Amino acid sequence: MRPIGVVLIFCALAVAACLPLVPDSFGQIQSTISCQSGEWDILSVMMMDPGLASGYHMEGLTNGLPSSYVYTMWDPSQSKIYYVKNPQGNPWDINIYDSNYIYQSVTELGMWHGVNHWNDPTSCRKFLNGAQNSTSELSMRWAPRCAVPGGNNGTLWNPPPWTQPNNTNYATYVGQVRQRPVQNLGYSELKLLPTSTMTITDHRANPPRPVSITTLPLEYFYSCSVSQNSNSCKSLEVFKYGVDTGVNPVDNVKHSYGWVQWRFFTNATQGNPDLPAVWVLSNSSLSDQLMPGQVSINFQCF
Repeated sequence: MRPIGVVLIFCALAVAACLPLVPDSFGQIQSTISCQSGEWDILSVMMMDPGLASGYHMEGLTNGLPSSYVYTMWDPSQSKIYYVKNPQGNPWDINIYDSNYIYQSVTELGMWHGVNHWNDPTSCRKFLNGAQNSTSELSMRWAPRCAVPGGNNGTLWNPPPWTQPNNTNYATYVGQVRQRPVQNLGYSELKLLPTSTMTITDHRANPPRPVSITTLPLEYFYSCSVSQNSNSCKSLEVFKYGVDTGVNPVDNVKHSYGWVQWRFFTNATQGNPDLPAVWVLSNSSLSDQLMPGQVSINFQCF
């Protein structure tokens, strides 16, 4: 996610032949779960495959200079995916997962009482559902583990009430201290869209080589006042995750690249549920350069 002000900014896969993600067809892509026929292993596309991520990351360039970073680390022992957003090891988004869903767990803190904490490893926002047990982090559903992009099983609504096991409640930590009160994002909708394509540049080749990939778009609506009504939402983020359509021409292996693009929109109607939403682009980042280098995670929030 990117720096935020008053509104909190938290932070579809069908390859040409529409085949399921399995090791035989995707080479180095890591299979993470067994899905039903026609469904996709969504987690494997949302992260850069471990064979590539051990030494590479995605980066954005503006006028020849770095403008965005996405380093991906998968920790299967703790069921976590880290997206680190600069070479210092923070900030980050942290997603967790179980056998049913991927959840957004932690994102960096932006503006808090007039101070921007985006680069502060001791401050963050953490989703939690209020349960005083091991399931408290399994709250903010981000995507199903198995889904058909653009299909009905790729859409999730998360409500705000504490009484629901999946909700949009979050706690804010500043300097490792949890702030009161706990807040929520109203209703939120997560929707996997049909796939699209884009071109990345693979810097493992000399000279760097353009590579066409398939992208999995995820729409994230939040600050919604009415369930099942995206017109009532004030904010929208669109994430794209990349995967090779065919084998990568540099090494003849199919790779997943994880998070490659982000866009943030605001609703010009302020979320009026009785009017069609008018989404205005407010911010964006593109991480379309496969670059060498990895980082150590600097997470000190709690």
